[in-house]
Amino acid sequence: MQKRPDANEYNPYYSTYINLIPNGDIIRILEQQMKETNLLLKDISDSEGHFRYAPNKWSIKEVIGHIVDTERIMAYRLLSIARGET
Repeated sequence: MQKRPDANEYNPYYSTYINLIPNGDIIRILEQQMKETNLLLKDISDSEGHFRYAPNKWSIKEVIGHIVDTERIMAYRLLSIARGET
């Protein structure tokens, strides 16, 4: 994908998020984001990973867990779409 989708191709609710995507090859952008995320997280200690800035707030490890769960769900949805499932 070399360009953002046109506004008529997605729900207006998502426009804020879509506008945050840099222009360019989406695969390369995702690969770069993965590298940046790994660099950001590689030096976080176990105790830092469990830190909560306030009671009942997510720790860094919990945030990453939710990101991983969401990526799995989205990967399955994309596979289903690619197969033509409804």
